[in-house]
Formats: sequence, C-alpha cells, structure tokens
Amino acid sequence: MNKQDAADYLNISVRTLQRLTTDGKISVGEVRGRTGMVTDYTTEDLDRYKQAEAEREANPPAKDATRYVRPHVIPSDTPLTSSSEALQRTGNDEAVTMFVSMLSDAMRAHETQGNGKVEQPSIADLSAKFSLSFGEAARLSGVPESHLRAAYSSGALRGAKIGRGVRVTPEDVKKYVDVRMKGKHGRLLEVSR
Repeated sequence: MNKQDAADYLNISVRTLQRLTTDGKISVGEVRGRTGMVTDYTTEDLDRYKQAEAEREANPPAKDATRYVRPHVIPSDTPLTSSSEALQRTGNDEAVTMFVSMLSDAMRAHETQGNGKVEQPSIADLSAKFSLSFGEAARLSGVPESHLRAAYSSGALRGAKIGRGVRVTPEDVKKYVDVRMKGKHGRLLEVSR
C-alpha cells in the first residue's frame, strides 16, 4: 500500500509515517511503479508497529533514577554567608527566605538612600566622569535633555556614538552652555525672573 493508505491504516499523518520510517520503527519496501520506484508498506509491517506501540503504552519504561544527580547541599546547621549558599540549600524554606531577604537588602542599599528615593550620582560625581549620557549631561548643566539631543543632532554639541547611545564630555557640555548663555555680541544674557 502507498503512504497515504498506510497513514490512514495507522490513523496518523503522512509526515508522521515518514518520520517513523526514517527512524526505522516501520519497515518499508519498494516496488517498481509506472514512473520509477514507489514505497510499499505491507499490512504485516504496519500491524507489527501497532502491536509494538500498544505494548509500549501498556508497559511504559520505568524512570531512570540514576539520571538525576542531587546538587551539593550545605548542611542546614551551617550559617549562611552568601546568597549562593542560600540557593544551594535545596528544599529549605529558611534558605529561600534568607536569599530573598539578602537580595532585597542589597537592592535597597544600592537603589535608595534613607528617604526611599532612587539614588542618583551627585553633580561632583558627574563632572568627574570622562563621558556622560544625555540624562547625566542634563542633570549637570540644567539644560533639558531634549535640548541637548537636538543640539547634538544639529552639530552644536559634540559627542560620540558608542554602541546604541551617544556620550558627551563634561567640557563639551560646558562649552555648549557657555555659548548658549552668551548673546550675539559675546555678552552674557540677562535672565529675567
């Protein structure tokens, strides 16, 4: 019988039949057809596959207990000194709680000051940096970030594209602000309040 008839006989798709044939689970013969060699499945081979499949479903293979390797476990009476040790104590609720606590403490110490606001570098820290992002430059100069981006795009502010972002030096930001603050005649503009 041809592929379609064999697939219908087994109640599977033709693609699944081809995969089973390629895997060697179903044997196939070839006969001469009108235009060349044609695959030929016998009912005996298909019945043999059906029987093997039924036996496999009736007697599933036992799970191989030797395949699971238990990770190294630190004894529970040993004090924790790091978050990685907390993770190594598998199956211990105290370790998971300890790890989450250590992680949240580290995040809080890194992100916030005592008032709960996100800590940002000071102006002195920014001016000491070799290069600045537009956000840092805006904080340092007091010029809106969108103005700095527009100045970079127009060529009024020098910068360098590094990766996906653009970096500017504090000196270039200072020059841009100085030029922007001076009028056409080189005098400092008066700021009205």
